[in-house]
Amino acid sequence: MTWSARIDLAAIDRSQFNVLEEGGEVLILSRKDKFHWLDEEIHLRSLVTDAEGRVLSAGLPKFFNFGERPEEDLELAEALARGAVEFREKIDGSLIVADRIEGVPRLRTRGRRTLGEFGPRVEALIDSRHPGLRDFLRLDPLLETHSLQFEMVAPESTIVLRYREPGFHLLGRVSKATLRADWDPEALGRVTAATGILRPPAPSFPVDLAGVLAEVRAWTGREGVVARFPSRDGDRFVKLKAADYLRLHAHRSHLAGRRARRIAWLLDVRTSEDLLPALARYGLDWEAAQFARADVADYLVEQAPLNARLESFRAAITPWMESRDRARKREFVDRVRAMLAGDPALRESWWFSVATHLFDDRLDEVQLLLDAAALGEPVPTLRTWRKDADREIRDRLQAPVHEEEG
Repeated sequence: MTWSARIDLAAIDRSQFNVLEEGGEVLILSRKDKFHWLDEEIHLRSLVTDAEGRVLSAGLPKFFNFGERPEEDLELAEALARGAVEFREKIDGSLIVADRIEGVPRLRTRGRRTLGEFGPRVEALIDSRHPGLRDFLRLDPLLETHSLQFEMVAPESTIVLRYREPGFHLLGRVSKATLRADWDPEALGRVTAATGILRPPAPSFPVDLAGVLAEVRAWTGREGVVARFPSRDGDRFVKLKAADYLRLHAHRSHLAGRRARRIAWLLDVRTSEDLLPALARYGLDWEAAQFARADVADYLVEQAPLNARLESFRAAITPWMESRDRARKREFVDRVRAMLAGDPALRESWWFSVATHLFDDRLDEVQLLLDAAALGEPVPTLRTWRKDADREIRDRLQAPVHEEEG
C-alpha cells in the first residue's frame, strides 16, 4: 500500500464525528450538528480508513464561507491584491470521491463508503458520457496518492439549484498523505484529457474584494465561487455565495422533509392549494413553496387513509357509546379492548385513546392523535406547538441555516 496518513481513531471526538466500522474499514463523518471546527479537525469531514486508521479515501476537507473566519478573509484580500487568487464556480451537486484501493477503483459519496442509491445513476452516466474514467481510475498513478473529487448534478437530484442535464464536474484532488486539497493543473489536466470531465467555469472578477463580493452576491441561478490562493501551509479555499442562492438554501432547509410536514400542520394546510397563500402570510414566495410542495402533498395523501380508518372505527364503536352514560364506560372500554385485540388493522396503541376520547366527545384530542401519527411526533409535542403556533412557525422559518443541513 502506498504511504498515507494514519488517523488516531481512538482520539476522535464521537460527540462531533460519526465513526462507523463497516466491512473492515472505518468511515469518519462530521455530524450534521457540527458547526464549530478546529483547524486540526477539518480533514475529518469525510474519510475512509482501514481498521488501523490508514487513510484509504479522503473527501474534501471542511472549507469555510467568506465571513466565517476573518483571518482567512484577510488572507484572501491580500492574495487578491497580489493577483494570486484563482476562482472556480461552485457547483450545487453531490460529491463523488474516486479512489483506487488495493488496486481496485472505488467510487463513493461524501456520506458513505460506497455510492449507495447513487450507484446506478453514476454508473450509467460514466458509461454514456465518460467511459475513459474507468481506465483512468484503474491505471493512472495519481490514484496511488490522491483521492479525486467530482461533483455530480442531475435534474432528478436537485439540491437547491436545478440543472437541466446530468453531468460530472472535476473539483480537485486530496492527498492521502497530507489530507490537503489542491487544484494542481497538470494532474487535473490529465484527468480531463482522459475522461472528458471538465472543471467548473473560471470566472473573471475585479482585483478588489468588494468588487468580487458585489458581483457574486448579485448572481441568480448560480451558487457562487470557490477562491483558491496560496497560504503558508498549502492552498487555502474560501467560498463566496450568491445572495439568491443563500435565500433558496434557507427555504430548502426550512421547508423540506419532516420540517415541511410540521410547517403544514402548524399552518393548518388541508390541500396543496392552501400551501402558497399560507406561506405568503409569512413573507415567503412561490419558490419557497416549491421546496415544501412534494413533502406536504405526501403528508396530505397519508392523512386520507388515517381519516378513513377513523371513520370506520367510529362507526363500529358508536353503538356501544349509547348516551355516553358514565356508568356504562367500563363496559365500553372492555368492548373496545376486545375489538382492538382481534383486529390487526388497529394494532397501534393510540386507537384505544381515540376510542376513549370519542366516548368523552373530545374530538380535538382525537384529531391531535391522528395528526401525531401522521407527523411521527408525540402528542405532548403537538400540544406545545399549538399553544403559540404563530411564534412556532416564525421561529422555524427564521432559524439559522448551516451549510451541512438538508
